[in-house]
Amino acid sequence: MSNDHRPATAPLTRMALLVSRLIVACVLVVFAAPFLALMFYSLPATDDFCKATLSFNTIPQRDVLSVTWMYYTQWSPRWLTTFIQSIVMSHVDLATSYGWLLLTVVVTNLAALWYFFRTVFRLPRTTSFLVAGVFYAAYIASLTDLQLQLYWLTGATEYNLSLSALLVLVSLLSQPRRAIWYFVLVALFSIAVPAQHEIAGVFLCVFLFAGAVVMRVKRLPARQWYLSLGMAALSMIIVVLSPGNAIRAAQEHKHLWDIAHLPRWVAHSFYHGLNWLSDPAILVAGCSIFLLCKRDQETRAADELPAKWLGIAGLCAMFVLLCEVSFVEMASGVWIPARVIAWFQFVFWLLLVCVIVKGVPEIHQVRFSLGTRIGVFTLLRMSSRIFELSSGCRRRARSRAVLVANEFCSITATRQGVGVRGPGSLPQLGHASKPFH
Repeated sequence: MSNDHRPATAPLTRMALLVSRLIVACVLVVFAAPFLALMFYSLPATDDFCKATLSFNTIPQRDVLSVTWMYYTQWSPRWLTTFIQSIVMSHVDLATSYGWLLLTVVVTNLAALWYFFRTVFRLPRTTSFLVAGVFYAAYIASLTDLQLQLYWLTGATEYNLSLSALLVLVSLLSQPRRAIWYFVLVALFSIAVPAQHEIAGVFLCVFLFAGAVVMRVKRLPARQWYLSLGMAALSMIIVVLSPGNAIRAAQEHKHLWDIAHLPRWVAHSFYHGLNWLSDPAILVAGCSIFLLCKRDQETRAADELPAKWLGIAGLCAMFVLLCEVSFVEMASGVWIPARVIAWFQFVFWLLLVCVIVKGVPEIHQVRFSLGTRIGVFTLLRMSSRIFELSSGCRRRARSRAVLVANEFCSITATRQGVGVRGPGSLPQLGHASKPFH
């Protein structure tokens, strides 16, 4: 007996599949639009002007290499970050290009995430971009201080560019090649990650050492792992031996290496871990990413289940990351600031996504209907709206608009000859500041 309903249901099925594919992209565009627009209203901070004028301690230097050397010997061991910041900011009009530079950092993170999901998860190009967008949107929604973590160029380049380099390096290691250019890239990125930030370098060295041991035990080709580990260790030694470490630590931290309160720092680090695991943003994003990956897997001829050891390795990496958090707090003697927490949270969440998608074979045996996927993606849209209204992002976005209004009033009053006599000379709509050295 023929089924007369089959021709009628086929268009509905195709339409449902189309909706499930487009709804995520629409949600990401709607969510990202206000954050991207506010980048072009951000104002340079003192640190940005120092890099733009190639100055250190109010003293202009001859060139980019000179100011990089001054920072390395008297302030910060992140010599590659200082070099990139100085060479870029000194060759552009900082006032007019500030928003574009911030946008470039965001695009760099998204491109690195796309390459990571494309190579490690072996997803198609479009799905990799959607997964990267969902993950980054959850990360933005969870930030507690957007002014310092997203709209401050010096801080964004110090922490976010090291994340991009780390993701690219891991992606390269996951797909070994015999070409010379491949080993050159592995060596360069292995040197770059510790040179951009020391916390990224410590995590990278532990990751590479563990990976090299695993490859050795399983008797797999590991030349790229040995090369990366050697270059990363060499770069980390250069960072540790920086004379600026002791000078900066003496000025910023009153009590270093607080070993006496080690249990307190360990407990606080695992408190961060529990807080990151229970964040609604990553829970919704993780579910959406899993459905996106499942949708792609179900279209393949063969669906290979992931190995359980990947999940165990991801959990171990998350544990090591929390140990590094406690180590950083113990070494500095204070709770780490929000912009440092954001770096650890990004890596922790990425490892969590890897565990969910690649480390639990039992989850991959579950099949979801199109209605379930559309429902979850709709929940993602509703949750993104809730995050904007209740998580503090909207309040901080409004503070950026208030800061722009204050600056506009100051500039207008100066042009009219009124002048700025002090904080009370103009009606202040709000307050926002950026850090000084």
